[in-house]
Amino acid sequence: MKNKWFINFFLAFTKITGLLPVYIFFKPKVYKESGLKCLPKSFILVSNHKSLLDFVLYLLIFPFKTIRFLMAEVLYNKGKAFSFMLNSLGGIRVNRDDHDFSFVSESLEVLDNGGSIGIFPEGRLPINNKPWPFTTSTAFIAMRCDAPIVPIYTFGNYSLSKRAKVCIGKPFYVADYLDPSLSSQEQLNALTEIIEQKVYALRKLAGE
Repeated sequence: MKNKWFINFFLAFTKITGLLPVYIFFKPKVYKESGLKCLPKSFILVSNHKSLLDFVLYLLIFPFKTIRFLMAEVLYNKGKAFSFMLNSLGGIRVNRDDHDFSFVSESLEVLDNGGSIGIFPEGRLPINNKPWPFTTSTAFIAMRCDAPIVPIYTFGNYSLSKRAKVCIGKPFYVADYLDPSLSSQEQLNALTEIIEQKVYALRKLAGE
């Protein structure tokens, strides 16, 4: 597992130094689902994916939380310096085109040690504003830990002339939605559909 102390230090330094400029650029407007008071200590942040800036936005919105985000291998291929920065920010590398599931064990290790992870289940940015379907990896990880899922929807409005609107839902456990009559694959598909529905249902919080 990566050096937890160094990741916490680097994330804290990044948030402190980038807080003001990022806040000016994003001008975030946060909507919370009724009944949501505070986030649990350990959780799985699950969000739709509009832009590479989604990750930066969540660093701002959750300044006191250390969230280890799953990141695609294509980001790590942009050079050693950029790869070092991603690792320093606690990135968990996901090789989307290889049968490498080490990201699952690393994610579970973080959660089992009381940490939090962030997942963009679409795995890719939308094309022509059309989102990708959620992959089953989120449900797979959630079924194997005690951490709840915190669904989030972002509108991806990142510019000086717009506000970045984010909708945060109440935490829920996939264990509450298990159906013993389903096969393993059917269960994964059903849970993935529930997770996706909960994320996109949050759009109504912003009146859209």
